[in-house]
Amino acid sequence: MAKIRLSECLWVRSPSLSEQPLFRPITRALEQNHCKLFSLRLKADPDSLSKLKQRLWQSDDHVILHGLWPHELRALKPLLKERKNFSVLLVDWWQCPYWFTQNAEYVIFNLYGGIAARTRGARFCNDWQAPLLAWPERLVPYEFASAALRPVGLLAQPFLNRHNERLRAADRTPPERLIYFPIPVSAEDLPFRDEKPEYDFCNTGASCGFWIIRDPYASAKYNFVNLYSDRKRLFDLILKFEDRPYKIFDSRRFRERLSWEKYCGSVRRSRLVISTGGVHQASVPKFIEYACLGTPMIGATLPYEFPWLDQCLFPIDGLNVTPEKLPEKLKEAFELQPKFRQNCLELRDTLLRLYDPMRVFDMAQAQIDGQPIPPGYLRDG
Repeated sequence: MAKIRLSECLWVRSPSLSEQPLFRPITRALEQNHCKLFSLRLKADPDSLSKLKQRLWQSDDHVILHGLWPHELRALKPLLKERKNFSVLLVDWWQCPYWFTQNAEYVIFNLYGGIAARTRGARFCNDWQAPLLAWPERLVPYEFASAALRPVGLLAQPFLNRHNERLRAADRTPPERLIYFPIPVSAEDLPFRDEKPEYDFCNTGASCGFWIIRDPYASAKYNFVNLYSDRKRLFDLILKFEDRPYKIFDSRRFRERLSWEKYCGSVRRSRLVISTGGVHQASVPKFIEYACLGTPMIGATLPYEFPWLDQCLFPIDGLNVTPEKLPEKLKEAFELQPKFRQNCLELRDTLLRLYDPMRVFDMAQAQIDGQPIPPGYLRDG
């Protein structure tokens, strides 16, 4: 199989990537590398798909499918089934239709958990015993639909698991085709200012996340269940201590998504911020962002990535900590907060260098060229 040059590929991207500040750094890296970009706007531009088809049949460009939603991938499948010559860059890898990971030349992961599941036998969510039923947290159709479909998912689970076992047994994807491409951050997006603390605890993350599980390396038992259950439980427990004696910022109280400025400002004005990757231990960039903003964290560490995280995060098991033990844990976290904060400040330059978008882009290319992941990104062993 010929090696690809990421800078020479055609990057077919979901328009949702341009709407989220999270993906601004990688967009800048693609532009600086003079990559060819195509936004697949199925709804806003009905001719978008036909334009892409025409473009692909007139060139032999290798295609990178970047952050596409399942319905966007389904629209492309007939074309790619005939043409081939594509790779996928996955954000939430467990929701990608398996045909794409099996037929892609390279499977590129923002989250190392997708590689660990394939090479280390890692179990998605550590075989967490999810609740039988799911409950919507917000008045949005997707959450209500997920809650309603949870019983159907439970009934289908045995059949889906047997099907997934066959898919895993037939998987012959070589490890060298699995590429780690962590979501980068940029210094210009994370301005540090030494602000007076206004809050003791801060939550800027969602506490409800439902998915349809499509990848056979993630168990079907997690269909339509809240994978942010640990984060939700931890913060709901902490809220019981609001004004007794803690001051708390909770982004869930706002109907609209926080602006980037308010997001950064709220974190900087907090002594501690809650951060977990969910029950599925996703290496969300919030861990890096919080540390670069100088605010230490409480929550869950990660099993494979971010070896520096132990210097910035006080561990609390959101799923299992008891209400009786939590005050003692919070007190201990407060006592260690000055040291953790100093660690964050000392690590800022290192993290901005490690996760610089151009460096991360080059690191992915180096893996394609046969080089290992450099030190600093993964835990030893």
